Amino acid sequence: MMRFAAISCRQKASAPFAVYVSFNRYLRLEPLLSSRSDAITLFHSWVLALIALACAEALAAVSEKFGKKLWITFPVSHDEVRKFVERVERGTPTSDVDQTVIAALSIQTIKDLIRDAAELADRRRSIVLLDDAALTLTPEYLIEFFDIVRVLKASDISPKASVYPGTTEYGPRFHADHEGRSVPVWLSVTEPRYLDVMRDIGQRRLAGSDAVPEAVAKSLMYAAFGVPRAYLTMMRAWMDKADTTSEQAVLNQLIRDHRDARISEFKSLALKLPKLSSLVTTGVTFFASLVDVLRDANADSTTEGIQLQVGINADGFDPLTNRMLNLLIEAGLVREEAEVSHGPDRRLRRISPHVGALIADRAIFKGRGGGARLIVDALGGKKSKHPVRRVISRLIDQGSLESLRYDLPPCQHCQTPRLNDTQRFCHACGKKLLDGSTFTRCMALPISEIPNLSQFTQEALRERKIETIGSLVTMQDPGSELRKARGVGPHRSSRVLERVNDFVDEFLS
Repeated sequence: MMRFAAISCRQKASAPFAVYVSFNRYLRLEPLLSSRSDAITLFHSWVLALIALACAEALAAVSEKFGKKLWITFPVSHDEVRKFVERVERGTPTSDVDQTVIAALSIQTIKDLIRDAAELADRRRSIVLLDDAALTLTPEYLIEFFDIVRVLKASDISPKASVYPGTTEYGPRFHADHEGRSVPVWLSVTEPRYLDVMRDIGQRRLAGSDAVPEAVAKSLMYAAFGVPRAYLTMMRAWMDKADTTSEQAVLNQLIRDHRDARISEFKSLALKLPKLSSLVTTGVTFFASLVDVLRDANADSTTEGIQLQVGINADGFDPLTNRMLNLLIEAGLVREEAEVSHGPDRRLRRISPHVGALIADRAIFKGRGGGARLIVDALGGKKSKHPVRRVISRLIDQGSLESLRYDLPPCQHCQTPRLNDTQRFCHACGKKLLDGSTFTRCMALPISEIPNLSQFTQEALRERKIETIGSLVTMQDPGSELRKARGVGPHRSSRVLERVNDFVDEFLS
């Protein structure tokens, strides 16, 4: 939606000057928190540098002839800013030139740059679209990020940030309700316009989508759970496989595969952040319990309307179970609707599990069957007015609730377990505790973990002592080093680098 807004603004002279920038590589800076005392300063400069580069890119998209003029009065060059970003993301030591870039980058210089670009583009005001701004896995950076958002705002500059509801920590100096307004973009499957929006997206993005049977298309819209990309992916897969077997078999398999992929993606958090392993494991159990509850409720032929929500007593949530639920929301496995209250001690959190999982587990049908027409009739029919009510102890057994914790690594010297998440020194031996890093774990993975990398290429890389992902990614010029390997030319080295970078971005996303 942010990309669409930026493109729309470029095409309309009366629209504001739109700067689109993504921060999806923020986890590459995570190791700095434990290795450098100036990590927050580097992150601050990295954010401003990305905005500066995006500003130049936006101006070039509007009018190429003004690209060089933008940097005439800026303290450092475009190339120096770009190289600074590359070095910070690689984790390589900063140079004297980088220190010059850091000194030159400030909120005021970035504001001036945006205003200069807007003037060159003949626009009166600017919007800065900050995508992937929910840096929830590095809260230290997140607080600093929203300080930047707060001071970047001006009468002629309006920043917009994409965040997760309920899990993004804005910090002590940023108040979301005072600084601006929230615009929800996750469309609920119960919205009256839901099918129309998804259908319109399919028609614009997929040639031949009109030929897909209506009941199948609607079933996939519901199974996408409000995520257009998921709907388009399943539609493409259906169009590829529709002639190979029966319609219902293909539909059921696609929805099951989508459900399994979403759960697998959620489970991967335990690999990326081992301290969340317990929360992820219990979260999978909690999600399965939600589906089971709705299956039992919808199987009861005496109930009126289909049930898609479970109302859970809000008092049963503590910080750990709340974090577990927030992780499920971030992964798109559950959606939380507005809380309802029937008195001071009767507050209900209304949770909707992924509709694709409800379809795959046959949790929306009152009888046998499960074809496309039955799915559409069930989900398009009357909905139950009140959610199924439960307390959290009925969805997660007491033992799992009591054992819920952050899985903190023990002391690396004496192996004594840590007492809490904020502990910096071992209470047994007194040695400083090292924090695990998602980026470091990714860099330590062997090259063999990269998918679609041939055995010949792996052997050639090992001969050059390139055995881990980190040994390649952190090189000053990885392309040249790859071409030194036996049988690796320019084209193959480009393919290898592309696959490695795609894997790292996916691991850290």
